[in-house]
Amino acid sequence: MGASAGKVSTRVIPNWVMRLGALKDPALRGSLPLLGRTMNATSEKAQRMLGWSPRSREDAIVATAESLIRLGLVQTPDH
Repeated sequence: MGASAGKVSTRVIPNWVMRLGALKDPALRGSLPLLGRTMNATSEKAQRMLGWSPRSREDAIVATAESLIRLGLVQTPDH
């Protein structure tokens, strides 16, 4: 990630802020039913049935960050 890593926010938005924002922003409304819920999933079935193996956490995080930069959702210091 290099210098771009400093641009990524690590803050957590409180649920009440999301609910308030959803009053004005329809894009947030779809997320409201998920607030406060813990969602768990595994890749066990895909590994067992398809022989698939997931990327390492580190590789997945770097690939996600690179995609966000490429899509212009996170700006790099040189822009």
